[in-house]
Amino acid sequence: MAVFSDLIVLTVEDLENNLGSAKFSEFVRKSEAFFVEQVTTIANHILAYPDIRAVFISGPTSSGKTTSTMLMTRRLTEAGLRAHHLELDDYYRPEKLQYDQDGRPDYESVETLDLELLGSDLERLFAGEEVAIPTFHFPTRTRLYEPEKKILLTDKDVLLVEGLHGLSDIVMGKIPRERRLSYFIMPHGRVLSDRRMLSGSDIRILRRVSRDVRKRAATAIDTIDYWPMIDRAERDFIPRYLEAADFYINSVLMYEFMVIAPMARAEIEKSLDLFFRGDLPPSRYTINESGHSDLKRAIKEAVRLSYVCEQLPEVNASFVPDNSILQEFI
Repeated sequence: MAVFSDLIVLTVEDLENNLGSAKFSEFVRKSEAFFVEQVTTIANHILAYPDIRAVFISGPTSSGKTTSTMLMTRRLTEAGLRAHHLELDDYYRPEKLQYDQDGRPDYESVETLDLELLGSDLERLFAGEEVAIPTFHFPTRTRLYEPEKKILLTDKDVLLVEGLHGLSDIVMGKIPRERRLSYFIMPHGRVLSDRRMLSGSDIRILRRVSRDVRKRAATAIDTIDYWPMIDRAERDFIPRYLEAADFYINSVLMYEFMVIAPMARAEIEKSLDLFFRGDLPPSRYTINESGHSDLKRAIKEAVRLSYVCEQLPEVNASFVPDNSILQEFI
């Protein structure tokens, strides 16, 4: 059973004390090293136990699952193992989405996954069969099969299964306990500002705001308006998956408060400006006829996040290393 590591707590003064080119570069190096060391510890454990053939990875949205999986793959490959990456997002069901009472689509619950197909594919893979892996096309909600996307596991291969519900009993239970390892990843930290704070959940909201604007053509208000759906799902699965995990990775990077927070705040301010001008477009994450699921709540939350982020020093994103988990969000 994994447990949360010590909560990382920073103040605005702590951040300001690391400003300056030389100081900040060292701050970045230490922050990144903290993350890499955690991944390396797990990789070394896998290498020490050659019977482990599957690694299951879970964590809430915007925690760094994909980047940690890529880093793990690199570490194992460098040590002579061949690692294959299986993304649970490719096993979404093509059926119509379910919606909450406010019109938010459910992308979060385990029932949105085709667990029957996933279970069958896992069993076949570990029976030595070559398996065609699906690709889920989100705009059309269709499942595709690309000719080159196949996996055949040999005796020295490791399968990395990554996704929101990667630590579900239904998923992991297909592989014998002695042949698998699991880890749960989530930022566990906060920054204090003027008697207010950014929590671990806030960190992930800001990461996702930054990502959604750039990669999903959503406004910051869209992301904030959708967050209650995410929050409800996470309250259910975070305790269970953390308990089921062998390891926990704290993916907070101390310097990100000076990079991600200002970037997200800029996008939040753009959305608020559109709202107050009456030009805010309908959300991409709702079917509510009003255009948003709970706009009053979203605006209030946006104002809060903007205010807290405004207290933080700002540093250019060019300091973020190419292999950082923050690259997922900038």
